Amino acid sequence: MPYPPSHREQVKEKIIESARRLFNCRGFNAVSIDDVMAEAGLTRGSFYTYFDSKSALFAESVTRFVSEKRATRAESASIDARAPGVAAKIARNYLSHRQFDHADEECPMIGLATDVGLTDPQVRLAFEGALRLMVDIFEQGMRRKGEEARPRALAISALCVGGLVVARSIEDRVFADEVREAALAIALSLGNWT
Repeated sequence: MPYPPSHREQVKEKIIESARRLFNCRGFNAVSIDDVMAEAGLTRGSFYTYFDSKSALFAESVTRFVSEKRATRAESASIDARAPGVAAKIARNYLSHRQFDHADEECPMIGLATDVGLTDPQVRLAFEGALRLMVDIFEQGMRRKGEEARPRALAISALCVGGLVVARSIEDRVFADEVREAALAIALSLGNWT
């Protein structure tokens, strides 16, 4: 009996979701195609019917993440009036205990920051897309009275990603929390969101 027409898309979604979780937790280089397919409950043999390479899978998973975030922003029609609150919320969420403890559920930039410089251009472009979205949101959250917000938006983005990457690299949880909380305080201060 043949599969329904939606089967192919459902399997592809399972693979993408599995990859996103694993890439976020372990990083791009530490995850194999076998790992992704096993996590999805599938065999390696079917991988190449959906993706040309692990890089293509990563790029699609990050592109989907960025698209979902952009769609969420678009649904919030009057974003300009609420931009500072939205930007501050993103910084707080990004450097939160939850983000620290649940890498598999959140932004793909965290688990990949150290891997990206070593991978192919397709992966780097996907990572860049996610970072650009973050910078754009922070920049919108700081625009007032004609101030130049881009340099501060770039710095806040670097603090968020870098702060969480460094915090996750530390064995001592108290010290890791200090790093994360310091990055958050400076990020909120730079955005004038305190």
